[in-house]
Parts: sequence; C-alpha cells; structure tokens
Amino acid sequence: MIVLPAAVLLGWIPISLYFFFRYPIRIAILLVFIGGWALLPNANYIPTSDPFPYWFLGAGIATNYFLTKATITGFCGLLGLLLFDRRSIRNIKLTFWDIPMIIWCIVPLLSTIANPIPLTDGLRGEIYQVLAWGIPYLLGRIYFSDTNSLRLAAEAFVIAGLFYIPICLIEIKTGPKLYAHVYGYLPYQWIGAKRYIGYRPIGFLEGGNQLGIWMGTAALIAVWLWAKRIVTHILKIPVAWVALSLFLTTLLCQSGGSILLLLGLLPFVFMSHKAFPRILAVVLIIGILSFAGARLANVISIRALVNHNATAHFAASFLKKIGRGSFGWRLWQDELHVNIALHKPLLGYGEWDWWQRGNLRPWGLWLLAFGMYGVFGLLALEAFQLAPVVRVVWFSLARSDIEYLNLRHALAAAILMTAVDNLLNSSMILPLLLIIGGMSTWESAGKQVQVDIERPHSTWHEQVQS
Repeated sequence: MIVLPAAVLLGWIPISLYFFFRYPIRIAILLVFIGGWALLPNANYIPTSDPFPYWFLGAGIATNYFLTKATITGFCGLLGLLLFDRRSIRNIKLTFWDIPMIIWCIVPLLSTIANPIPLTDGLRGEIYQVLAWGIPYLLGRIYFSDTNSLRLAAEAFVIAGLFYIPICLIEIKTGPKLYAHVYGYLPYQWIGAKRYIGYRPIGFLEGGNQLGIWMGTAALIAVWLWAKRIVTHILKIPVAWVALSLFLTTLLCQSGGSILLLLGLLPFVFMSHKAFPRILAVVLIIGILSFAGARLANVISIRALVNHNATAHFAASFLKKIGRGSFGWRLWQDELHVNIALHKPLLGYGEWDWWQRGNLRPWGLWLLAFGMYGVFGLLALEAFQLAPVVRVVWFSLARSDIEYLNLRHALAAAILMTAVDNLLNSSMILPLLLIIGGMSTWESAGKQVQVDIERPHSTWHEQVQS
C-alpha cells in the first residue's frame, strides 16, 4: 500500500508537537529534524515515465514543490519554539557571523524585485528559504552552541546512521526499492544504482549521493566518539563497533565522493595538533572557493582538456570504463550553463528553472544558487557553510572550552564534507544546519544543558539549568 506523501508530511506536525511536549526541547528538535529527514518523503512528486527526470531538484531548492520534508520540518521546529520556549528568542544576539544566513534568507525577494517576475514568486521562495534553511540555523544558534548540546547533536547523527545500516544492507542486496514501496515515485531511483557489489542504496533520502554523505557524516562523528573515548556505548552497543559498522557501511554504499571525503577528513579526528586541522581546513576552503571561481570564469574547459590533454583523456576514459563517468558529466553540465548564469550575475534570474535556457541542468548546488540568486546568493551560501569552520580552526583558542576533545574540529569536518559535496550535487542535508548554526557562536541563547555522556543509558537525558 502506497502512503500518500502529502498526508505523511502534514502528519509530521502533530507528531512533532508530541515530541516537544514529551521530551526536553533539544531532543525534540533533533527528533523533528534528523528523524524527519531520515524517514519522511522528500515531496509529493508527480510521477513521470521519463528515464532521466533531470528537472527534479533536491528539497534544499525552492522549486514547484513547496510542501517538502525541508519546509515541514522547519515549520514544525518554528511551531515548537513558539509554543514551548518562545522566551529564548529574546536572548538571541545577532553577530557578524549571522549575516550570510540573513542574506541567504532574503535574497529570493531581492532577486524577484530585480527581475520581471511576480512578487508572489519571490515571497514564496523567501518563505521556503526561511523554513528550510533559516529555522534550523536559528534553532542551532539558540540550542546547540554549547559543548554538551553539540555532543548531543553529534550523537543524534550517529544514532540516525545506525538506524540506516539495515536499510543500506537490504537495498545493497535488493536495490533501492524501499522508498517506492512506502511512498511511491522517486526520481533517480535506478540511475547509477548498479554498483560493483549489488546496488547503491537510497533509503528515504533524495538519492544515493546524499545517502553516502549521510552515512559518511555519521561514521566520521562516530570515529571521533571512539577515538576521544567520549562514550563507551551507544544504544548499548560498544562505540568501537558502532564506528566500525558505520565506516564499513559507508564503503558498501559505494558512493565514491563520500568515501573519498570520509578518508580525507579523518585527520580532523585523529590529529590533535592545532596546526594540521587549520592547514587542511584552509586548503579545502581555498579549494572550494577556487573551484567555484574557476568554473564561473570558465578558465578550464572540461571538454577541451579531455580532447587535448593525454592525461585528462586517459582519466576520463578510465572513469567511463569502470562506470564512474558521472563525475566528468556533472562538470560538463555545469560548464554548459555557466554563461547562462553569468547573464545576470548580481541577483540571478529569480527562477529555480533558469537553466531551461540551456541543456538539461547544472548539478552542483553552488551553480544552481548562483543562477537563481546571483553572486549575493552564492557568497551567502558558501559563507554560512564555511564561516563556522573558519571560527573553529582559526579562533578556537579564544573561548573554546573543549579544544582537548576536538569536538568542534570533528563537526567542522562534517560541514566541510557537505560543502565539498555541494560542488557536484544539489541534495544538501539540511539538519546539518543545526550544527552550523550552533557553531556560528560561542554563546547559547537557550537555557544551559547538562548531558551525561559517560553512561550509555543516560546519554540522551537532558538536565536543564535555569
């Protein structure tokens, strides 16, 4: 029996209110956002028989679908805040680090004003942006900036990854069928599904690439919990087995990008010397910005490079031979649309499907954002993702009380994993904004929390200090 996705999404509202009524607010927020992202349908998709429905975008972009897991979890989070702890809103003190998110939330309206499109479209896009991005960031700012709350959030991502292990193992064997059995149509369900060992799973997420990042993030944090000996058990399972299981499952998911990112970012966990994480973070940040800058300038043509450079030609042929040609294809699609986006460089077209002026569509979130909202949107998107990383690795000695545990470095690595993935994919894991918001400040606007992280049965027990 297929469950109507819209009914499930709307049904999350009373379930979320129960969470806020039943549990401490931080735990309720984690259940609403991380649990919702793990289990809810992406949107009430209109099915199509097209074998490659390229026009479907991730829930992070405001498209013709307004009711998505992104907006419904944001709405539930806002409703819970207003009904159960509205006093904490008055304690928020905006800082310089919040400017990128503020710009990101208002740029849809600015882009609409700059283009000959209906104002209602801009208002709709702005509401979507606020619910999907602004609310989880705001809740992170209020509730997940102190040490114990960040530990709670970190463990929530690990637990979510644990619950996804059986889903991954089943779909590696049978194929990505679970979403279709429960919710019906899913774009890209079988595209790129066949792998070296069975299939690449999807679960209830937007695609195999997003699932790879989801499991990679959980594995990265679990390895930190084990390496720093923060907890001995999670859900009564030895933390060493948890970390190993998540790491191996990430490998079995066979998403090449997530595997490379996980391996490349593990030094954030194991290297305690302050200089190394700082150097690695700076290299990655410069790499992300240089990639976007070089692509916008069209300094390097992928097609010309493959046609005239022997090494590039060999690499492209090798990737295609082993069935991993999508990397070059994504770069090529971005290249085809850069000039279209550059026609309106400041505030973009204000339309989610601006790429219809070209061929198919670009694949990276960064270029989709640039085409929609111009350089203002792109800089805001990159800034609020990278600013917490800069704060952690560059200003950590100022006020961080947990440098010896390296928690913020591990979470910075998780943010970098998503930021790099956004260069090639559009399916952002929006619950990560809880951590991004929390790491954008050292001060907690909500009531302080003490979390007993030593005893397994007490890990999710929250004691609020007035």
